[in-house]
Amino acid sequence: MRPVVAALADPDVGAPAEGPGRDRARELLDAAADVLDAVARSIRRGTPAEVRPGSMDVLRVDEEHEVLEGPARQAAERLVERLGEALEVAGTGGARRRTPTPPGLADAQFLVRPTMFRLVPVVLRAVRRELRRDSPVFRHAVRLAAVATLGYLIAARLPLGHGYWAPIASVMAMRPDFHRTYARAVARLAGTLAGVALATVTVQALGPDAHVFGALAVASAALSYTLIRTGYAYSQCFTAAYVVFLLGMGGQAWEQTVPERVVLTLLGGALAMLAYVVFPAWETTRLPGRLADWLAANGRYAAAVLRNYAEPTREHHADMRRALLASREARAAWQEAYDRARQEPVRPRGLTSREAQEAQEALKGFGRAAMLMESHVPRADSRVVPEAERFADALEADTAQAAADVREHRNPDWGRVEEALHAWEGAAGDRSPVVRREAELQKQALEDLATAVSRTPLERDVGSAREEQRVRAAAAVQGDGSGPARRGG
Repeated sequence: MRPVVAALADPDVGAPAEGPGRDRARELLDAAADVLDAVARSIRRGTPAEVRPGSMDVLRVDEEHEVLEGPARQAAERLVERLGEALEVAGTGGARRRTPTPPGLADAQFLVRPTMFRLVPVVLRAVRRELRRDSPVFRHAVRLAAVATLGYLIAARLPLGHGYWAPIASVMAMRPDFHRTYARAVARLAGTLAGVALATVTVQALGPDAHVFGALAVASAALSYTLIRTGYAYSQCFTAAYVVFLLGMGGQAWEQTVPERVVLTLLGGALAMLAYVVFPAWETTRLPGRLADWLAANGRYAAAVLRNYAEPTREHHADMRRALLASREARAAWQEAYDRARQEPVRPRGLTSREAQEAQEALKGFGRAAMLMESHVPRADSRVVPEAERFADALEADTAQAAADVREHRNPDWGRVEEALHAWEGAAGDRSPVVRREAELQKQALEDLATAVSRTPLERDVGSAREEQRVRAAAAVQGDGSGPARRGG
């Protein structure tokens, strides 16, 4: 549905920027929003989808009086079809129709949540998929198991009780990325200190009383659950107070529980941070590889879309669907790595922050152009675009080579793409100006990507030095907020 909506809204390839066509496009998009909201409510609540009659009237495409023409009208018709399929997915029943009409309650069939036993194969496939050395999930599992075991062994040899507090603190603080682990470790330590201080003051003021401790423990547990979404430090504050009050009911004085709680929490947090020194998981160093994977996947997706113009067959449509899903997966992997890398105090290798951001915007534009092109894919009985096959081959070959160049920190080149596009522009009797326009948008996005990642040796050295100085300054400020950061470099 996304390609169809984007094509209808884009004035370059869809509805005109002004006039009756733009007003009609706004009406269709508003009605589509109403239908999707109704579908979401139906799936979430398990009730039939109820769409306002006015929206259903808007979605009727009149063959004679429709103001949209050409690609915009084609996008509108496909939008109505996709909305009808969405209503079927929500369990409203009925056959597929050009104009979706929600039926009554009698034939409603709803989506069913899978049982625990049906989820077992899903879990096994997920575990098998992550059993590889470069998987962040696998690395985190190994790091977590090692830290928890080491924390318990160290705490067991200390002259303190409740040695399991140390591995619990490590497990609760550790996350697959450094920034969230650091933030949670600091929040857990700060919340623990505040909680034991609050509990200690309360115990000294009220005196030892099991009934009072029990009431305070219940209140602390309630506040911990209440504030769990407010902030991790707030929740840990009342969790620590809950532990102190609970052990006080068993006859242990605060002089015994408070030092143990603080020391073991500090030990667990220190081990969690030390794990990233011994077994690092920096995403900064993996950014060029993630970017290359996204570029190659986008290239295969765009080539698959173009081959549907050259020969609109069922096999090519299935290839396009698979390439689209692979492109989305590669983009999600890049986005996750990019968000983590922005928070890491690590010197950039291969891509600076600015280059990564510019490359991301360029690849988003490239994917957007392919998505717009997908919205106008011809049907099996439509005329073909023979020039699209040559451009698809050139695009797939150049993006695959450019992905290898990005991994090896070389400047990408788009020679085959330029040659194929030039031949397309010079072809006699071009019957697909909209497709060629979108191909030009793809080429422009690739040129923006090359500009983002291409640098001379001098620019590479200067950019790395500046980025390293910025990272050192940010790390100094984050590590010691009481004084000015030291200058690096």
